[in-house]
Amino acid sequence: MKSIIFCTSFIRDADAWESRYQRWLDYYKDVPIHAVKKILIDDGSPFLPPRDSINMLPHDAPLASNEDENLIIRFDDNLGRQDMETYPGWWRSFLHSVEVAKALGADKIIHIESDAFILSQRLVDFINQTESGWHVLWAQRYKFPETAIQIICRDQFEHLENFKDAHPGLVFPDIAERLLPFSAVHQQFKGDRYSEFKKNRWIFRSRKFDRIPLFERGFFWEPIPADADFVTQTIGRQRVEFRRKG
Repeated sequence: MKSIIFCTSFIRDADAWESRYQRWLDYYKDVPIHAVKKILIDDGSPFLPPRDSINMLPHDAPLASNEDENLIIRFDDNLGRQDMETYPGWWRSFLHSVEVAKALGADKIIHIESDAFILSQRLVDFINQTESGWHVLWAQRYKFPETAIQIICRDQFEHLENFKDAHPGLVFPDIAERLLPFSAVHQQFKGDRYSEFKKNRWIFRSRKFDRIPLFERGFFWEPIPADADFVTQTIGRQRVEFRRKG
């Protein structure tokens, strides 16, 4: 099956490009997911990386003949995020992926957010071998579907289009984890938002203490387990490495 990998993006500045989006592109260059392109669908970022590092096209540009391995598809305006449950910028970029896939003749959309990393060969094998359905993983501690990693096959494109058409104003009554019409949620893969899990914090567990330099040390945060299949919402202090076995 012809597949694309995409993430949504908002590139605030050069540092965000290097530390987050270039990091994502570099990481998945060496992960054996079968895909013809890695694409950033961008929410009107104020910073654009140099043309010699990645090509950029407007969101309505024709794609059928595009041969770039990496590509930014950009909306001119920024819709952004208003609060935890209102994020039209993400919704627009995410839902536009079906138009991109159809224009490129893709059979599978692999959505991996820019702070999400596949860590194990067994999860890569699952992604490569999946040929039907709309699949998400499972955030173990929070006990809800993890929308940062999704596999959407061609038989589900119509469902994604119908969902998009049903919300033309990008107004949604709830968060994506509770709204998207997945066909399967997979709890057999180990992973979570480990950057949020604290340890050794005693009475200082409140978020108001997170920015104190002392509490930025790894001693005060749970590490990514050695046998994790994926990690999401990764931050700079966390180091990720793909395991080709296991």
